[in-house]
Amino acid sequence: MYKIIENSYDSFKENRIKERAFAYDLWLTLVEEWSNSPMLDVSEIGQTYEGKPIHQIKFGIGPIHICAWSQMHGDEATATMAIADILRLLSNTSEELLPFREKLHQNITLFILPRLNADGAERWTRETALGIDMNRDAIQKYSAEAKILSQWAQEIKPVFSFNLHDQHRLYSVGQTPHQTHIALLATTGDENGTWTESRLRAGKLANRLTKIAHSIYPNKIAKWTDEYNARAFGDYFQGQNFGLILLESGGASWDLEKQSLRKTNACLLLDALYAISNNEWQKEDISTYESLLTNERNIFDIKLTNAPLSKENKMARADIGLNIVEEFMDGKIHFAWTIEEIGDLQFFHGLTEMDASNYELYDHNNLKKGEPYSSVKMNEKGKVVFNLIEYTNKINK
Repeated sequence: MYKIIENSYDSFKENRIKERAFAYDLWLTLVEEWSNSPMLDVSEIGQTYEGKPIHQIKFGIGPIHICAWSQMHGDEATATMAIADILRLLSNTSEELLPFREKLHQNITLFILPRLNADGAERWTRETALGIDMNRDAIQKYSAEAKILSQWAQEIKPVFSFNLHDQHRLYSVGQTPHQTHIALLATTGDENGTWTESRLRAGKLANRLTKIAHSIYPNKIAKWTDEYNARAFGDYFQGQNFGLILLESGGASWDLEKQSLRKTNACLLLDALYAISNNEWQKEDISTYESLLTNERNIFDIKLTNAPLSKENKMARADIGLNIVEEFMDGKIHFAWTIEEIGDLQFFHGLTEMDASNYELYDHNNLKKGEPYSSVKMNEKGKVVFNLIEYTNKINK
């Protein structure tokens, strides 16, 4: 089913959303449109600390309850974009994918809380307006948003639940040079990592999604460590028998707005809903999922080996790891560079790698760790061979 959905993606993509930090006014416009769809039931089930509405979008009348939420971390919006695409498809009354929609509508009931941490989304911060990381608030529920999420799920009693996140774009698949594009986790619900009936459900569905994702991004799928954290909602929900799957969007080379991963999220989630609606997930084992390497931090955006650190002293050399950094200003994400590490980086990889043994600094007297840079030039025999501004132009185009 994934390929059928993928081939139709352009027909249901929500084209008004073009970047992760999209405007709140646009979000409210979309919510109003979904409210007017006969296929969707939209209701306000609570408010954030600052009074922004938390909306539930409900689809279907089937006996299998599924819940999903996105942006519990305000600066993680890839899945929210994907949910907008999914809701555009589910609210559609056209003939395209009609049998697919009808099957879902009759067999499942889907409950979604998109853009859960709307206060954090407005600031483009991980935490809520009170500075609380919601995903470490499953026990005490100090934040209003955590209280709402917990009570909501207890009322739904989902067979499957999807905790949708973004992760740092420079995680690697194990110690390999491969950037993690998608990471999955069938969370554990106890300190012993028991494969309970709930976790096994999640693991079998994660196994299906792993195989699909591998076919799209070979060698670029990882899983999170399943070390138990009682304060995390994923672990807490698994302990509540909610079949929790964590799905995280990592990085995809120069696609910093993650539009390719947005598409993958939308199509993977729709395929998962289909597999749940007809019980295809039950045919899976967990071997492919279990064989996934874990996320590690093993990659830089640019790695320069034996690079010059000083213009005056040609003996001052070391490996340099340059990474893209984000800054949120005036409602937009802006990108720059920083030198993340200087030293022996032989056990690390770069998305771009260069041997800088014969390079010399051109436009800086010296380079320093932690400093922001937009332009760094290096030359060899009088010719510029590395120009950071070329990469800066790529990410700010």
